[in-house]
Amino acid sequence: MTQTAPESVTAPPAALRNTDAQNVFPPAALPGAAIAGAALGLILLAFGAAAVRDIAVDASWLNGRPWSVTAAEWVAELQWQNWMWPAAIGSIFVGLVLLWIAIKPRRRTHLELAAGEGMWTRPGDLARRCSAAVSDLPGVLDADTVVTRRKVTCTVGVRRQVADRALIDSTVAAVAADLASSPRVVVRERDRGPRSVR
Repeated sequence: MTQTAPESVTAPPAALRNTDAQNVFPPAALPGAAIAGAALGLILLAFGAAAVRDIAVDASWLNGRPWSVTAAEWVAELQWQNWMWPAAIGSIFVGLVLLWIAIKPRRRTHLELAAGEGMWTRPGDLARRCSAAVSDLPGVLDADTVVTRRKVTCTVGVRRQVADRALIDSTVAAVAADLASSPRVVVRERDRGPRSVR
């Protein structure tokens, strides 16, 4: 007796996949508001612990005076003093910083590939690929690549008598061409002298 796979496990047709460029968002770093939100959460937990302590005092489970009553009386008796000016200015500054953290766009962590929409790679992965491709060329002793959103910089240690500069440039440009942003390619050669090469 043969069994057929249920239809629910089959892959959805391409027409039903949500791959529209307007619906696919590039990978991005953790938003700054997450860190501020975590800090605010810890502060709220501290206030909650103080509230639990006040409830325990009201229930005669603990000795002492409720902290919330003490704080309310201190605020009620408070009068304007000179130290409140810097405190008010600092509060406004902190509020503006938190507002900026909440609305600023997240930093993108990946670079979009030219192969198609919805495909990205990390700058470090592209740098390793570029260095590996250049390192396989004749006369190349070592290669170090730094990739940013607008620039690909490859520093190559070569033996000038053997290395082909044009071939090195075309190899780096071919790897950088995989990106949709078309970054500027910079190749720097460093003569390593009479050393053994592959």
